[in-house]
Amino acid sequence: MIVWLNRIVDWIENVLVTALMLIATVVAIVQVVARYVFNNSLFWSEELILYSLITMSFLTMGMGVRYASHISVDAVYAFASPRTAKVLQIGAACLGLIFAAVLIWYGGRLVLNTSRMGQLSPAMRIPVGYIYAVIPAAGMFMVLRYLLVLRDLLAGRVYEPPQVDIKTS
Repeated sequence: MIVWLNRIVDWIENVLVTALMLIATVVAIVQVVARYVFNNSLFWSEELILYSLITMSFLTMGMGVRYASHISVDAVYAFASPRTAKVLQIGAACLGLIFAAVLIWYGGRLVLNTSRMGQLSPAMRIPVGYIYAVIPAAGMFMVLRYLLVLRDLLAGRVYEPPQVDIKTS
């Protein structure tokens, strides 16, 4: 079940991050052309680019857990016994789960409060609660990913993040 959910979350994160990056890039280019060629600025472009970048940042937090790319102190594991290293890894995953739960709880409260107040974004006039909804969503994605890590660690296996094949040329 959790592996199936992970595949869905992978697809959602990849599509959303790619789309948001494309939107931010295209809107920035259109804004520059509009400003310098047509001498007419798009009043909403900066806000859309900002919200796209912030949303990408939150969405990639779960990806960081999945690919084990968050900051960690690997030198501690080199000096610790295998048993102590496993306990430290489980502890780190549990702390990550707590952080994700905090994101879900307080992010959800933020979404509800701003939605209740009817706060709108300055330029695009969209409800700010929609924008803040990425915070608890990112927390849920992180919970799923930390559960995958814990599943492997508690089963006695070493968590192996998927290998990413990036071709640079």
